[in-house]
Amino acid sequence: MTPPPRLAPALQHGDTLAVLTLSSPGPAQYPDTFTRGIRNLQAAGYNTVTAPTTFGRLGWTSGTPEQRAADLNAAFADRSVHGIITTIGGNHTAQLLPHLDWDTITANPKVLCGYSDTTVLHHAIHQITGLVTFYGPALIPQWGEHGQPFPYTAGHFRTVTSATTAPGPIPPSGYLVHEEHTSAQADRRPRLVRPAPPRRALREGQGSGPLAPFCLPSLRHLAGTPWQPDLTGHVLLIDIPDHAYRPEDADADLTHLRHAGITTDPAAVVLLRTPNHLPAEEFENVLAAHTRGGHYPVTTGMEGGHVDPLPTYPLGVTATVDGTHLALDTAPTHKKEPRRA
Repeated sequence: MTPPPRLAPALQHGDTLAVLTLSSPGPAQYPDTFTRGIRNLQAAGYNTVTAPTTFGRLGWTSGTPEQRAADLNAAFADRSVHGIITTIGGNHTAQLLPHLDWDTITANPKVLCGYSDTTVLHHAIHQITGLVTFYGPALIPQWGEHGQPFPYTAGHFRTVTSATTAPGPIPPSGYLVHEEHTSAQADRRPRLVRPAPPRRALREGQGSGPLAPFCLPSLRHLAGTPWQPDLTGHVLLIDIPDHAYRPEDADADLTHLRHAGITTDPAAVVLLRTPNHLPAEEFENVLAAHTRGGHYPVTTGMEGGHVDPLPTYPLGVTATVDGTHLALDTAPTHKKEPRRA
């Protein structure tokens, strides 16, 4: 059984964020973008520190599982660190789980933010400790944007990670990014945007429950493990990854999660925006098939996931879906004790 929600202290201007690479070696692959992300994060008012594996590269990861876990444990233990942000996703965050110091994480709650493969950490940590973590922007793909991060992304991150009352509705962005990083990086400019299509209700209705954002194939890494979550009665936010992920892959992953007992009987199901080069309608058809016969709302096209700009979604707070609207109903952080002189 998941412990009651445990809140980290709210982030404030001047707080220190540990920037960690817990799976794919993004900073070693994209050093200029990493540097720009650090600069943009500091310009937003945060101090930053790194760890040995932040810049590491060992094949397709930034270090051994033990090394990466040691850096995460150290960041939680360090009282001068107020939050943790991942540099990028990947596919091997689950390797850290046997090496995490759960007592240290429980005793030192702090903001943890990232998305995609960081799904594994979010749900494992919440399952063991109850800590509310944050499915939101990572350093390289969001904070590393040329010029500055998209205002929607940076603004919502600040709002939610500092909120000591309910943040309320997820605001419509009105636009989405429709260009890959590669061409914009080559031209040294921000990526192109276009008007966003409206959110769509596949099934109308209202549903409330703990918020559970996840990248679909990443959550499957927890099935059958000691860290497997039970998302019964939750508001599910489903993130479709980019690259070569296909509707048939989503069909298989949704089947696996249901058979494992992870996603049965949700309070609501929300499909976040589908990456531009993938067939959104086919993914919606897969979701419609898997939710057929349910009595909960089903919505598609919500802001977030692998399509910029990104909101920041606090995992474990109470949320409500009402048609195409999603609201965060409880506080994701608590007031920080005054700093001692």
